[in-house]
Amino acid sequence: MASIAQSPIGTTTEKINKPFSATTISLPLVSIISEKLIKPSSPTPPTKRWHKLSLIDQAFSNSYIPFSLFYTKQQLDAISKNNNPTQISHLLEESLSKILSTYYPYAGRLKDNTVVDCNDTGAEFIEVQISCPISQTLNWHNSAVEDLLFPQGLPWSNSADRGLVVVQLSYFSCGGIAISMCISHKTGDGCSGYNLFRDWSEITSDPNFSKPSLHYVEQSIFPPLSSGPFLSPLFMSNKHDCVQRKYIFSNEKLLNLKNKVAAESEVQNPTRTEVVSALIFKRAVAAAKANLGFFQPSSMVQAVDLRAQIGLPPNAIGNLLTICPTSIITEQSMTISKLVSEIRKSKELAYNKDNINDNIFVALLLELANSKQEYHDNGPNAYQITSLVKFALHEIDFGWGKPTKVSIANGLNNKLAILMGNQSGGLDAFVTLSEQDMSVFERDPELLEFASLVPSC
Repeated sequence: MASIAQSPIGTTTEKINKPFSATTISLPLVSIISEKLIKPSSPTPPTKRWHKLSLIDQAFSNSYIPFSLFYTKQQLDAISKNNNPTQISHLLEESLSKILSTYYPYAGRLKDNTVVDCNDTGAEFIEVQISCPISQTLNWHNSAVEDLLFPQGLPWSNSADRGLVVVQLSYFSCGGIAISMCISHKTGDGCSGYNLFRDWSEITSDPNFSKPSLHYVEQSIFPPLSSGPFLSPLFMSNKHDCVQRKYIFSNEKLLNLKNKVAAESEVQNPTRTEVVSALIFKRAVAAAKANLGFFQPSSMVQAVDLRAQIGLPPNAIGNLLTICPTSIITEQSMTISKLVSEIRKSKELAYNKDNINDNIFVALLLELANSKQEYHDNGPNAYQITSLVKFALHEIDFGWGKPTKVSIANGLNNKLAILMGNQSGGLDAFVTLSEQDMSVFERDPELLEFASLVPSC
């Protein structure tokens, strides 16, 4: 990235000022205002220069987990009438610089598949102007505008030549903004990424906020194999034929769904994540059957955060997880109540394991390594459902209040659902399927009995 100026807070600035238009005429124009590298406010000591990647870290490609938060002009003006782009960007750059001194691996670069060089190169920070009002995004999902809130092609991509954190600050023509962050999966899981996003917002809203003390796990829990590390990733994203839709489950509908499951199953206290996961899985498999003409045995794979189970604090940084697979062989077993029961059994099995020495996910990695295969998805009939419900992305406050909207970019693979809490106490589900399966799924009456589809354009 070219360098033409150095600011007091350690940013390298390149002004491009070249408007570019997206491929479709209906898309708004986007002007790149600047591209910068935000360095940590204090240098990383030599003793922390090399961040060693665990066995699970090594298995993931450098794919980017992509979130965006939306703040209206009314929110910005409620705090200060002087929130012009220069002040907003300076505020965010300065606070990002401060938080990177604690999250120092994210300001480094991958040396190879085994180690991060914590050389303080910096996080990427991009500013763009979008020639449309924020209102064109608030009541829509997966719109042409939302695709422009991230650097082109970066979300979920298997990139090895970018920073480990890439931020884009987008200014809408009405004065509203979107803050998007792409966070490398190589150095941490969803919990690690959420902690970074949240702590950045807290130090932005309160300059006296005490920088967090983090626990970098590195190779202490899941060391590389004695025979040697993974020299290349095993898990790669596959963004081909991915169509995403957003569904909103209101608090009332969630209660109805939970009551239905409790009345029909042995699980008397089903969680909202369990019931929504079961419903989405059931109807996605039904959509695939409608297109294939026959039922296929299928499985659902859910990631489980291991921090509490293995005695690590919430601020532990790394990929600290296992998986809970739920397999269904017969179509008769595809009822929501039976699925919730199987999900609960799978979770209990995982929680009762010694997940350091007997980790299902690690066992899968070793199997893949021995077969010398890459894992581009979860298998031909496997659906990945990831719950981020316990991570309050909808409450991240940079000083302008909670975001009006939270979104996540399309991609990763076409059998995916990501669940998040929302402002109304309900749940948002971002579902990604193939175009053919989505054409059936999005019209499914059983799904729409409990969920509202957000219009897409």
